Amino acid sequence: MQIQVVLYQSSRWMRKLETGLARVDSINNPFTVALWDNDPGTSLTADAGAGGLPDGWRYVASEQGNPGFGQAHNELAQLAAPECEYLLLLNPDALPFFDCLDQLVAVADANPDAALIEAAQFPFEHPKAYDQATLETYWCSAACLLVRRAAFDGLQGFDPALHLYCEDVDLSWRAWLAGWRNLYVPDARCIHVTHRYDLGKSRALEISKGAVGGLYLRRKYFGAKQVERYFQSLRSALSPRLVAAIATEFEALPTLTVDRRNDPHITLEPEGFYAPRRW
Repeated sequence: MQIQVVLYQSSRWMRKLETGLARVDSINNPFTVALWDNDPGTSLTADAGAGGLPDGWRYVASEQGNPGFGQAHNELAQLAAPECEYLLLLNPDALPFFDCLDQLVAVADANPDAALIEAAQFPFEHPKAYDQATLETYWCSAACLLVRRAAFDGLQGFDPALHLYCEDVDLSWRAWLAGWRNLYVPDARCIHVTHRYDLGKSRALEISKGAVGGLYLRRKYFGAKQVERYFQSLRSALSPRLVAAIATEFEALPTLTVDRRNDPHITLEPEGFYAPRRW
């Protein structure tokens, strides 16, 4: 297994990440770690170049600027060994519990038609719905996500047009349409630092990129009427200047449409959530 982490000004998380992964039980599922830095030139680059990473870890400084979260994961996936069956996509601010990998792999092995197998976030679990009998869920968050490599390759990875946010929703929807299943494993847990903890973090990028991603998903899967409806909601909630910037970035993206075949897993309701809520 390859655990892959996309970094962006993530130096403050590295010590916790190294310590946490050292405590993951890897007897049944040994792993390597691959890091891709979308903002090289920081102290992290110097530490990695000086051999400051644990054995079995690989560091890659992006030579193409910041290609985005999804494209960086696509690049990391190409570095996995040929025999690697699973990829674990992990945020730098997320730490798997000691048995998380074993839980995820056990479910993946028992469900060979599952492409994406998501871990539950702790202490604030994501409230999107999942079927408690089949574990099927509408889409899988990429904060701590086991990916069957054959499925990832077949789906051609993340859509590189989505720079940040909504790329995991898009990948999940394409997996459903390709005949794969997406699963959620409540017993496989990871600690994830959400905005409740990271109080000093600006939400401006999340708002703007999330809006661009939301527009892109609507055009790709639902058409122009849903795009305009979403623009109306943005105009009522955001400043004209920010909406104009979002519109400029969105219009520069490729115009790609997908036949969603009225798949029930592909939904815009509730607004901005892309799945029914459990609470």
